[in-house]
Amino acid sequence: MSTGNDPALLPRRRTPPECREPVGTETVSLTFSFGGGAEVALGLKSPSDPSAVRSDWSPVVAAIGHASVGALTTIMASSMSVRSFSVSRQPSFSSRSLMDTSRGRPRASVSFAAAAATSAAGVPLSRSASVSQDLNGPVSLQLSGVDANRANNKEAMQSLNSRLANYLDKVRSLERSNADLELKIKQQMIERIPKGHDLDSMMAQAHAVEQEVRKRTLENARLMLEIDNAKLAADDFRIKWETEAVMCQSVERDCVALRKAKSDHEQIITSLRGDLDSLKEELYFLRKNHEEEMEQMRSRIARDEVNVEVDSGPSGPELGAVLSGLRSQYEGIVKTNKEQAEQWYHKKLETVQNEVKENNEALRSAQSELMERQRFLQTLEVELESLHKQIAALEGNLAETGQKYAGEMELLQAALGKMEDNLSQLRLDMQRTKTDYDHLLRIKQNLEMEIATYRRLLEGEESVKEVLPPPKKEPDVRTRKIVKVVTQTMVDGKVVDESSEVEQIEETRK
Repeated sequence: MSTGNDPALLPRRRTPPECREPVGTETVSLTFSFGGGAEVALGLKSPSDPSAVRSDWSPVVAAIGHASVGALTTIMASSMSVRSFSVSRQPSFSSRSLMDTSRGRPRASVSFAAAAATSAAGVPLSRSASVSQDLNGPVSLQLSGVDANRANNKEAMQSLNSRLANYLDKVRSLERSNADLELKIKQQMIERIPKGHDLDSMMAQAHAVEQEVRKRTLENARLMLEIDNAKLAADDFRIKWETEAVMCQSVERDCVALRKAKSDHEQIITSLRGDLDSLKEELYFLRKNHEEEMEQMRSRIARDEVNVEVDSGPSGPELGAVLSGLRSQYEGIVKTNKEQAEQWYHKKLETVQNEVKENNEALRSAQSELMERQRFLQTLEVELESLHKQIAALEGNLAETGQKYAGEMELLQAALGKMEDNLSQLRLDMQRTKTDYDHLLRIKQNLEMEIATYRRLLEGEESVKEVLPPPKKEPDVRTRKIVKVVTQTMVDGKVVDESSEVEQIEETRK
């Protein structure tokens, strides 16, 4: 309620000399203004003695304060004489009533003002009182010194009393509804107090998730290292396999060459055996021919007997000695040829047999080495296939793990963003609630000050004066800083982990 421009607190306009009352008397006017725009004015007369006025007004004020219609009617009938009344309807609004109505807070207030009884010049001064209540419009009770409308009748007074009783009933009902609304507002404020979130459990869960992410990151790095090691081992095995394949091909070529040499040596052995057989046959034929010639010569010698006479003088060589020398010479030649042929044959045969033996041993060693190489090659192929399968499984596991933790990271980022939004919304709600609370507290303080001032005015403790509005509070300048820290973990140039922290800093300056 605004008190700076309230007509009930301002001095009344002086009455013209021709309309003034005699000295020693004082007229009072009661004006009731209701929510529908209706106003009721009463003209009362009372003594000008301030003590009498105070004694007459105190029961009225007490009756209005306690909303007692009967007491108000009795006091008005006994202490004051009814002079006049008027009824008029005009809308009455004020900026305070409109603002409070828009806020949905009905308010009841009582205001009174009093002045001195009579001036030194004998000019009667006025006393005024106002009662206002915001329903859909203000209701006011005003008293002023006017000596008019003396032809008021009893029925109008009863109608006024009934209206006043209805108004006071409405005031009491509005007070009850106001109390209920205040209780509901308090309950709503209590309910709207932001409940503290269990940030410890959330932080513990976030820490556990962070530890799990770090553990999985290390595991992914270890798996990638194992994959790299497996790739290097596979490359080594591939190089060894290629080397062994080249060696195997060279051994196979050597085996083919040895087989060809073996076949050549077998052909040579066959030809040498044929030569040996032909030499044996030739030797046999030579022996046979020699024996036949010897038989022929023996038979010829035996058939042709020759008488030889020996001179004692010198004679030619003996034929038998010559023949025996020839025989022995040819036999030596044949024997030598035979021995040489046998030696050459045995030597060639031994050489060929040694070569064949060596070739067979080399062939067997080459075959055994080839079989060993083939077994080693098969083992390497099996290991290479198993390594390929292991690499494929590890790559699939790595991709699945990456997708899984990427999804979990997105969920955590979404949850973190939602929590940040909730936190900012809670801070805004707290700020709005604090602003509403401060506004309501200022309104309450202003109302308490106005009620205390009106009570002191009614009790005659203060003179009528203009109440200045409370000084305006300088607005607070609030600065809000939002700091967002993004942390990224990179492995081999790839982002494997990303986390963000949002911190809000508020500063208040006057």
